[in-house]
Amino acid sequence: MSKVVLITGATGGLGREVVRYFAGKNWQIIASAHEPVDDEIARLPSCQYIPCDCTDPMAVEELVSKTPDTLHAVVHLVGGIRAGMLLEETSPDDFEFMWRLNALSTYAVLRATVPRLKQNAGAFVAIAAKTVLHTEQRKALYGAAKAAVVHLVLAAAEEGRAQGMRANVIAPSIIATPANIEWARERESEQWVPPQQIAQLIHFLCSDEGQGITGCVIPMYGKIPA
Repeated sequence: MSKVVLITGATGGLGREVVRYFAGKNWQIIASAHEPVDDEIARLPSCQYIPCDCTDPMAVEELVSKTPDTLHAVVHLVGGIRAGMLLEETSPDDFEFMWRLNALSTYAVLRATVPRLKQNAGAFVAIAAKTVLHTEQRKALYGAAKAAVVHLVLAAAEEGRAQGMRANVIAPSIIATPANIEWARERESEQWVPPQQIAQLIHFLCSDEGQGITGCVIPMYGKIPA
């Protein structure tokens, strides 16, 4: 019987790679995003698409109510950044934007799925950022929001440990998605992390082979120095 995974942010550059990878491993996929699904995901026989605004906790509860009781894994890929500004150049709107997309969405998805994952000894994986572990200029608000993501996920790992639930965070540098490659300088993207590699790690953490790993922040920097 195929295992069931909920993948949020499924239509993003990383999301599409993760959906394809899990489909190739014969998982039953519940894919979700705020935007309409793309044709490739719609064609996958193992994939059901359910639109959801993950910054709305009530909408997330409704989404999770439509998933099977056998939900085994949750991959939360919703997030966003407004970079390039010094702290004093940012606005409260910038803070609200990044807090909602990163921290609030993670809270909403954890809150709604943790009971099911505890019941099924399942796995939760989210995406943080290199700037959480190695502070960078012009990413103060993004780093703060992603730091909240890390804390929420690690707290869930501790609270679910006794039930066999596990929760981990991947902290990449820059992901070589098509959207990011568009603004890269010549050959710069060769230093970045291929989304396929992140998809492979996410699948490992959700699989039986990753059962012993929980409460970890895993850096993936590609060829970018720490």
